[in-house]
Amino acid sequence: MDLEHLRSQFLKLYASVPEKLRSEIIAVVDSKTYSWDSAFIEINSRTALGNEIISKLSEIGLFNVKR
Repeated sequence: MDLEHLRSQFLKLYASVPEKLRSEIIAVVDSKTYSWDSAFIEINSRTALGNEIISKLSEIGLFNVKR
């Protein structure tokens, strides 16, 4: 799937996550954990790591959840 589309979906999801839950881990990339907040920084900054995080979140089906 298109990275820009997934990035947009992530940003919409992030906005709906309660602030208290944003410190929860949502992804593991190269044995390092990433919370909603740290993923947001990487994804919003369009870094290579952000792209890896998006790919991992897509693999686990985060973007397939019916809301």
